[in-house]
Amino acid sequence: MRYKKLNEISLSDKSVLLRLDLNTPIEAGAVTNRERIIRSLPTVNFILESGARLIIMSHLGRPEENNMFQEEFSLAPVVKEMEGLLNMQIPLYSLSEIEGLDQVDHISIIENTRFNIGEKNNDIELSKRLAALADVFVMDAFATSHRAHASTTGVITFSDDACAGFLLDEELTALSKVKENAKSSIAVLGGAKISTKLSLIDSLSKTVDKVILGGGIANTCLAAKGYEVGKSLIEDSMLEEAKELVANPKIIIPESVIVSISADEPGRITSANSIQENEAIFDIAPASFVDLEPIIMNAGTILWNGPLGFFEKENFFAGTAMMAEMIISSKGFSVAGGGDTISAAEKAGVLDSLDYVSTAGGAFLEFMEGKKLPALEALIDKVN
Repeated sequence: MRYKKLNEISLSDKSVLLRLDLNTPIEAGAVTNRERIIRSLPTVNFILESGARLIIMSHLGRPEENNMFQEEFSLAPVVKEMEGLLNMQIPLYSLSEIEGLDQVDHISIIENTRFNIGEKNNDIELSKRLAALADVFVMDAFATSHRAHASTTGVITFSDDACAGFLLDEELTALSKVKENAKSSIAVLGGAKISTKLSLIDSLSKTVDKVILGGGIANTCLAAKGYEVGKSLIEDSMLEEAKELVANPKIIIPESVIVSISADEPGRITSANSIQENEAIFDIAPASFVDLEPIIMNAGTILWNGPLGFFEKENFFAGTAMMAEMIISSKGFSVAGGGDTISAAEKAGVLDSLDYVSTAGGAFLEFMEGKKLPALEALIDKVN
């Protein structure tokens, strides 16, 4: 996998178009989580210190693609946050405004790329307009690299020169490490729906030593094994596929669980064969970790994606917290990714103790499945 890297290009006196993922949560006009902004700063600072003129672009949320400004989805709060972090003023332009400038500022940001008609269908004309803004294009938005959009993929095709930023390269290096060390790896996968992760589970089960399942994914598997799971969150349409999964000896489904008649009621610990019709599974129980501990502690690498229970509720957070603590205590190289995973790790107080935390969700999963990421493929093609 060969692509050009940022430190392989001379940037002095050049203009650079940088695609970041600044899709951050915003409430009352202010950024509430600036993790993605902070993770982008090494690339931003390197470009600025190289003497280049920098234009940054990103999407935010899901606005209408109509060439119209939509205040709810404006990057203005993100710009304000970046101004504070970089200690400099950063003008915010629409695409048409910046195209009309004779020379761009030392640093500037283009409004939400998804305002532009043609962004999501990778329109050729929009891709050319973006590429024409600068001498060099830098792709540093790993979290959007699985989308063949004009600002992530098409722009690479029409740029004179294109490379990967530090964050994109960092993400690929960390995730590739898990893939390359698959023989001593395990995966811990949670979340609500097995349908969104079926291909990932199937792919990983062919390479890693063990795949530990939790959350609604595990509930569906328990139902597929013939257990009465009461009112537990399951996907009935996926039961046949789940039957195939549970037949694989590499797949582990904890069978000591915590159930309750309501998410707001206290839970009780029980085995999977003793769940009442009016109860639902909300977490895995401590007894499950007796068998899981040696697997986790002796793993060479650990991939974690998804909470193992209804972690938002304090009374059903213990299973996810215990798994998080075990992962950071393991001798293995730990990689976590996905929004809920990061939230759970933060709540458990282990976020800074994980070896690597990916900024991505969908791209993270697709890369681990072995799927080709359009933006990455475009960067590779640019070299060949």
